[in-house]
Amino acid sequence: MNESSLLVLKALEKDYKDAREIARRAGVSYDSVMSALKGLEEAGYAALEREVEEKPALTGEGSLYAKNGLPERRLYDAVVAKALPLDEAVKKAGLSEKEKGIALQWAKRNGWVEFARVNAAQQLKALKAPLSKIEAALSDVSKADAESMNILVSRGLVSLAKEKKFKARVTPAGLQAAKETKAKATQLTAGDLKSGAWRSKDYAGYDLSTLSAPRAFGKKHSYKQFINGIKSKLVALGFREARGPLVELEFWNMDALFMAQDHPAREIHDVFQVDDPARGEILDAATLKQVKKAHESGLAGSKGWGYKWDPEVAARLVMRSQTTSVSARELAKGVKPPARTFCIGRVFRPDEIDWKHFIEFNQCEGIVAGEGMTFRELLGYLEDFAIEVFGAERVKFAPSYFPFTEPSVELYADIPGRGWAEVGGAGMFRPEMLEALGVRVPVIAWGLGIDRLAMIRLGAKDIRDLTSSDIEYLRSH
Repeated sequence: MNESSLLVLKALEKDYKDAREIARRAGVSYDSVMSALKGLEEAGYAALEREVEEKPALTGEGSLYAKNGLPERRLYDAVVAKALPLDEAVKKAGLSEKEKGIALQWAKRNGWVEFARVNAAQQLKALKAPLSKIEAALSDVSKADAESMNILVSRGLVSLAKEKKFKARVTPAGLQAAKETKAKATQLTAGDLKSGAWRSKDYAGYDLSTLSAPRAFGKKHSYKQFINGIKSKLVALGFREARGPLVELEFWNMDALFMAQDHPAREIHDVFQVDDPARGEILDAATLKQVKKAHESGLAGSKGWGYKWDPEVAARLVMRSQTTSVSARELAKGVKPPARTFCIGRVFRPDEIDWKHFIEFNQCEGIVAGEGMTFRELLGYLEDFAIEVFGAERVKFAPSYFPFTEPSVELYADIPGRGWAEVGGAGMFRPEMLEALGVRVPVIAWGLGIDRLAMIRLGAKDIRDLTSSDIEYLRSH
């Protein structure tokens, strides 16, 4: 037994004592007591009691009300001398819009105020308002009764923190051990070695069976590793990675993809438009000319959209809503078939946020350009990617529509515990789009919502968990 454990053992009494009291009597730290007690309990020298207490503490809102008064009290004070219209009473009380609703709700519930007709107008009138138990409890939450505490907690004015407490007492075996045991040295110092004192000391042995507290080591982010793994697999399949800007011209995000300027997808509810600067510059004059022609009169046998194409609209800046804009840029640079290109990057779309939707997410865009590329080839690529690369167990296809592909298809994957979810769209790039970009061979393309596929691989139940900052979640994934 080491010296610290022996000191703790001798400080124990036959009645249970708090661990902090034991630390004071033994003259050692609280941490040393807790470490020693575990060993003493295992040896049968000490008995431990473990308790959990809830300690109340004011929240930020509770502290504010403790200082300024409850909203209902301030509202009552505003009308105690004279009835006032509600808006005037709220202004006089200095209540915020949030506090207004709280004040009126609780003042009426407590019977402090009522609405009455005064001079033919609806006004707030004060009744009687003695000091409430809630107000008294706010001044000292440690003395609040159970009813008041429940109300304070439900209103978010008090939080309850759980605190573990340990008590210990000595056992008969411990009393005997305290008399007979001599402390063993636990450290071999340089001084002991120089003086030779180590020869006369009895050193405690190492207990290799003692369990130590698990260490939380730093590690790579699971979602980042997932994305890097996908990139490595695509490169191994012969794909080349491409990148593009997050703030993009509508020209590359939409016009170059043969999306008409009056198409619903170009409206503000589907893209985030940049406010300042609102426009950029289209530097590729040759491609601009061909895209204009494709929209107005058509290319590759098409009649186009039949409207006056506006370069000012095409020059507007948006947050990239699809990585297909990167594919358009790559195709415009010129391709040498067979060509395989992919891009994994952030895209941004206004959306209702839920377990499978978010306003920004990663998309995996891929294109294969070459003679003989067919729709059947595309379906084969999609199924292989979803199952072999992303780890989906079941996939299915459904016909779809995209303005820049024909035919088009949507890919669905079965997310365990959630069911089927759309994970991307794909198709054959339209000939009029390809000709405007100077491409003379068929091109298959897909854009996959990689975040939903990551949910399958990583076992996430919510798309927001992928970028969570919750330490416990990150440690377990």
